[in-house]
Amino acid sequence: MQRQEIEAPYRLVIGNKTWSSWSLRPWLVLKRFGLPFEEVSVGLRQPQSKTSILAHSAAGKVPVLYAGDLAVWDSLAIIDTLADRHPAMAIWPHDPGARAIARSVSAEMHSGFQALREQCPMDILAHKPLSDLNETTQLNVRRVI
Repeated sequence: MQRQEIEAPYRLVIGNKTWSSWSLRPWLVLKRFGLPFEEVSVGLRQPQSKTSILAHSAAGKVPVLYAGDLAVWDSLAIIDTLADRHPAMAIWPHDPGARAIARSVSAEMHSGFQALREQCPMDILAHKPLSDLNETTQLNVRRVI
């Protein structure tokens, strides 16, 4: 049975795309595949951030994607949902082996590399020299490469 494309107006609630790779990921997928969506930005690293996030997300986290009454949180779950709703767009590779590898790499990047995240947090606009990386972070960098 062939899956049908599901068109829905989307609303994506995200944190700052400069500081949050988790927020950036589904935003990039929506943009790359030309899926129309409303972007709602919630300020991060501010005293009222948690309250603002909870106003949009029962999980208390961003990103969260709304498709009608459906709320999906976690960037990989959002991307999987978009792939399910738009199978012709090849958000994930169609070949099962290639798709498994793509999902494995994405999951590792999504939840791994703790030392790298701690020592080199995401800040796209930062212009600061990289300090010496500890051994664990260097291992993370070699793994990414």
